[in-house]
Amino acid sequence: MPEVTYRGVVTDHAAHVRRWLVEPGERLRLADHDPGSDAGAPGDKEETAAASAELVQRLGEWQQKLWAEQRRSLLVVLQAMEAGGKDGTIHHVFTGVNPQGVRVSSFKAPTPE
Repeated sequence: MPEVTYRGVVTDHAAHVRRWLVEPGERLRLADHDPGSDAGAPGDKEETAAASAELVQRLGEWQQKLWAEQRRSLLVVLQAMEAGGKDGTIHHVFTGVNPQGVRVSSFKAPTPE
């Protein structure tokens, strides 16, 4: 897949990132998004695992840049039922970053708002 620069970030998945991007002042309704989406996984299980390993490494590099900049941050929201894989996702996605730069919080069931 070709690399694409979107908002100064080089990514192979820019088109998929755009659909999840929330601009300042915008509202996000998780109900409007398909929970079964593969979010643009690159192919079969092996290809996805290889791409994920590369992205985990790059996430660590991006974390260093965000920390150095001291202006922006990244919010990742995981929504799933009990035993839906949230803990495993956190473990696998954030293995390449400095744990001091990660904060994990859980929330109660969402309100109708």
